[in-house]
Amino acid sequence: MIGRKGRGLYHPPSSAMLRRHRAHSFSIAGLLGAAIAAAMSEAMSKAMSKAMSKAMSKAMSKARNAAPRRLASLTLAAAALLAGATVGGCTTTAKTNDTARAPAVRPAETFDAAWTMVRDEHYDQTLNGVDWNAVRDELRPRAANARTTAELREILNEMLARLGQSHFTIIPGADVKTEVMTAVTLEAMSDEVATPTIATTPTIATTQGTSTDVGASAQTPAESGVGATNAGESGADAPSDVPGIDGPKVDGPSVDGPNVDGPGIAGIDIAIVEGEPTVLRVTPGLPGARAGILVGWRLISVDGFSVADALRPIRNELASEKNIDSPRARQLRAALAFGGGELLTGEAGSRRIGIFADASGAEQRVEIVLETAPLGSTKFGNLPAFPIEVESRVVEIPVDGAKPIRIGVISFNIWMTAASEAIDRAVDALRSCDGIVLDLRGNPGGMGAMSMGIAGHFLREPASLGSMIGRSNTLEFYATPRKVSVDGKRVRPYATKPLAVLIDGRSASTSEVFAGGLQDLGRARVFGETSAGMALPAQATTLPNGDVLLHAVADFVTSKGTRLEGRGVLPDETAAPTRDALLHGNDAALTAASQWIKTSTVATRAAKAMPVGTSSSMPTAMPTAMPPAIGTEPK
Repeated sequence: MIGRKGRGLYHPPSSAMLRRHRAHSFSIAGLLGAAIAAAMSEAMSKAMSKAMSKAMSKAMSKARNAAPRRLASLTLAAAALLAGATVGGCTTTAKTNDTARAPAVRPAETFDAAWTMVRDEHYDQTLNGVDWNAVRDELRPRAANARTTAELREILNEMLARLGQSHFTIIPGADVKTEVMTAVTLEAMSDEVATPTIATTPTIATTQGTSTDVGASAQTPAESGVGATNAGESGADAPSDVPGIDGPKVDGPSVDGPNVDGPGIAGIDIAIVEGEPTVLRVTPGLPGARAGILVGWRLISVDGFSVADALRPIRNELASEKNIDSPRARQLRAALAFGGGELLTGEAGSRRIGIFADASGAEQRVEIVLETAPLGSTKFGNLPAFPIEVESRVVEIPVDGAKPIRIGVISFNIWMTAASEAIDRAVDALRSCDGIVLDLRGNPGGMGAMSMGIAGHFLREPASLGSMIGRSNTLEFYATPRKVSVDGKRVRPYATKPLAVLIDGRSASTSEVFAGGLQDLGRARVFGETSAGMALPAQATTLPNGDVLLHAVADFVTSKGTRLEGRGVLPDETAAPTRDALLHGNDAALTAASQWIKTSTVATRAAKAMPVGTSSSMPTAMPTAMPPAIGTEPK
């Protein structure tokens, strides 16, 4: 990607500059992309083939129905490798199976196109020290003689794996829409590329309410049948009892039953907790909550298919890795992290039967009907549609003899422009809070340029989050303060109160750019677990056989020169979830962030309350990442 800096605005190049080889090519910063380029290699496929019988593969394919047509392209919503690595080897859907078994189409031409694209577009002219000509000489004869599409893909991914970097993979053509955008320039991104498909049911896009127990989650479904809301928190359909937290709504006619247009969601976030897929969050008012699923439950099976069996090949492959910090090991960990949750994805209207282990260990059978996300879905180029989820709420922490600490919590699942307005409105609604927490756990990235716009809400002066370094060009991610609300009113940026960012091993790409950039600027304090370390901007190009090549075209470093690829963002305070804590309503990362905000706020209040000229026993230095408390926020 080529561009230049200018007072916080990214000035995109012409389409001719972007289309260096094919009209079907387009550039996007911050794709997670080849979260597991190596995981779909020949060795991985063989390991999974041995681990799973044909009968199991067929059962899994039937169970997942049409859901994972987008799995192989989870560059924006999860790890791309999940298409072949997470659930049953090379078979994720009947449609994908059919194309995988089909005769290879134009294999030599496809190999040459992919090899040449990487050679000419890789940001490092040395291609990470790999002898690329030798790789071609070794693998091209095998590619030319490939009999099936699956065999060709394995060879191509083996080639890409030699680079030892993220954001290099082959996305099966059967898993993406065949109509690709042509000559789309970055000027059109905000207006055309990521236009959302809005759900027809009017739904509040952000949850509301207050909680006096930090990170609390009720462990009994609500009597109304809408279960798993946060303790003390109203459901998504209830009016807020916190002034100013109404959240954005989607206009449209009311209809009965779930919306069945596009990709569906369950409204639950499943992460690997203590080695097992566990419910980390449940969104009030969505299918998972209505089905009674609770935070802390462990996922055992989906539609009769064992989650343990699905993840075992990845665990085995990961265990065989000698270097736990190798690119392949990171890619496998990403696949493992996303794997359990991806079994519960699918098209809106499809049904999933999940077996969960509750707090007592008893198995709970739950039927989930997936539905369109409240904010609809969005499409980017030749990638599949992705649902948009944005949530916000207020957590209150009591303080003896003083008013409670009010903390705004915002989470969203993907960095796409279709989510921008909802995020902006959430920030506007939470400006009066004593601190804000941005929860980026499970957010695998998206459009890198969007990180600049969101960062502007929290900066007092223009600043750079870092630089995207291409082969011959550098683009600075320059953010400027946001001084106008969504409704066009003048506001001051939320720049003088604590800002916390939550991350985990599923936070990748643009999420890492944002968290790492603000961390190095000293504006945000980061809590949770080390992020994925997959921060390379990538480009997707259609190959002659119809598959899509995703390949990195730039590197990224923060304003302090911190390279995030392979390292990830290291939290200022490590806070990993445990199942016992989750079952008791304690989200470790959110609790740690909230306590930091409380400490900072109490200290600020005490300093303001002291008469001018009075000495204080309060510490002279505020906690790390706490901006000077000047009291300049709008009243």
